[in-house]
Amino acid sequence: MPINLYAETIAATAGVAADRAYNAVSPPLHLSATYGWRDPEEKPQFDYSRSGNPTRAELERALCGLEGGERGVITATGMAAVDLVLNLVNPGDTVIAPHDCYGGTFRLLAARARRGHFAVEFVDQTDADALSAALAKKPKLALI
Repeated sequence: MPINLYAETIAATAGVAADRAYNAVSPPLHLSATYGWRDPEEKPQFDYSRSGNPTRAELERALCGLEGGERGVITATGMAAVDLVLNLVNPGDTVIAPHDCYGGTFRLLAARARRGHFAVEFVDQTDADALSAALAKKPKLALI
């Protein structure tokens, strides 16, 4: 039978005893950009920090524990997260986004929409009527 823990307990114990090398109580920060390969024929779990590292893996586990999820993905940047989520949207789908979203997000959404990846509608999300009208169209993705 699973033990139900409070969110505070999950957060406070995330990563404890995760350091198998030195038994640090708090999880260590792994700052290396690259990781060595013991065998050139066998890809290690981590090879380059942009694709993952032990610190991000520990954060993924902690957030999954807090959210009750099975898997998580931590990206190196916010734009990488936006790009990742946009790959779940198909041609014919609609995405709504704030009319005043980050410029990089605005340009990415507009460029993908121009190429036919999806339709995008930029909405003043402080206007309840405009937001309700956009949501009534059943968008595949709503960025807030």
